[in-house]
Amino acid sequence: MKPIRMCVNCRDRKYQSDMIRLVCNNKKVEKFNGNKRSFYICNDCIENKNLWKKFIAICKVDKIKSKEIMNNLKENIVDEIKN
Repeated sequence: MKPIRMCVNCRDRKYQSDMIRLVCNNKKVEKFNGNKRSFYICNDCIENKNLWKKFIAICKVDKIKSKEIMNNLKENIVDEIKN
């Protein structure tokens, strides 16, 4: 049986293999590297413009910093996953 995880944005439950596992490290969102607590984002939500609100809560940053986090996420993680 495959593990099922929940997306922090939409709260849908999906197979772990169909989701992206991320972690907040020094107030930056990065791909999970085995350290710290992680969270999951489904592929449907990764392009969601309201996703940065979740990063405010998860990474405990202000709104300005969260936009930088979202840009970092799109540039580094999303492009890497799509390729």
